[in-house]
Amino acid sequence: MPVQHLQNMKVAITGACGHIGISVMKELSNRGFSYKALAHHDTTYLENAQVEFIKGEVNNRQDIEKLLEGCDALIHSAAIISINGDKGGAVRKVNVEGVRNVMQTALDMQIKRVVHISSIHAYNALPKDEELNESRTFVDKGAFAYDQSKRDGQLIVKEMVAKGLKAVILNPTSVTGAPENRMSYQGKAILDIYQDKIPAIFNGGFDWVDVRDVSSAICNALTMGQVGENYLLSGKYYTMREIINLVSDVKGEKIKIPTIPVWAARAGLPFVKLQSKITGKEPLYTVESIDVLVNGNTKISNEKAKTELGFNPREFKETIRDLISWFKENGYIHEKA
Repeated sequence: MPVQHLQNMKVAITGACGHIGISVMKELSNRGFSYKALAHHDTTYLENAQVEFIKGEVNNRQDIEKLLEGCDALIHSAAIISINGDKGGAVRKVNVEGVRNVMQTALDMQIKRVVHISSIHAYNALPKDEELNESRTFVDKGAFAYDQSKRDGQLIVKEMVAKGLKAVILNPTSVTGAPENRMSYQGKAILDIYQDKIPAIFNGGFDWVDVRDVSSAICNALTMGQVGENYLLSGKYYTMREIINLVSDVKGEKIKIPTIPVWAARAGLPFVKLQSKITGKEPLYTVESIDVLVNGNTKISNEKAKTELGFNPREFKETIRDLISWFKENGYIHEKA
């Protein structure tokens, strides 16, 4: 349901340097909206792109007030994504406490429209072969830290809506595609497959969606959708074997990666953790990433988002083709002479 169009809308955006944030800023520019960004540490991208920004944190009330000053709407994209627990409590601090601070400030400053980016991980994926829509139950107290944080952040937004906040909530699935300012888990997976750096896979999969289509829906939600409602932004479910085949098609040669039993992947976790500790790099996989792929829901419905937000996800092969082209253009892939 459309809301009254806001003339000369200026949009505040948190998480601006993240995967979704950069794509959203490009979409806002294409639509002629002005915007102001919140940057945490790294401001290089915003400086190079000559974007108006405030350096600060989502947990700091004064920083959010500076961000929202002179703005009509807010896109809250800032979050910490984790597939390895919540060591140090940063995930909950940003994804829950930060959401409360941002939403309370937006309510107090009477921001006309708020778009909150939650996640499909707020919802219980099981049963995995039954339709998952907006009526599905949330994850419970036994869920991983990241999943619980996205659930609780979403509930806080609902709480603020009851107090008068004009907010809508979006739940993307596995967001993939160019550009990649900071390498996302999904982008690294596609790059590693292309470069034959994946030693093996196990049977499993997930729902993948293009970052450009998610960004378009986010910007649509500035003037479309119903306050207090949430919308699932899903693409299509693919097994890991199907993803490898899509990358192979784009590469023009067969990528051969063996399939191992899930139990073997779980058995290898101690060695993966040890390697990560020695190298100081992120682990190749974790118990959480295994669970996500094994239990990924195969029937996530985006009908509500299509109807009310004009959401229109593209074929995922196009996403992979464009992402690989971006990797080549930016020096991640060097073709053989």
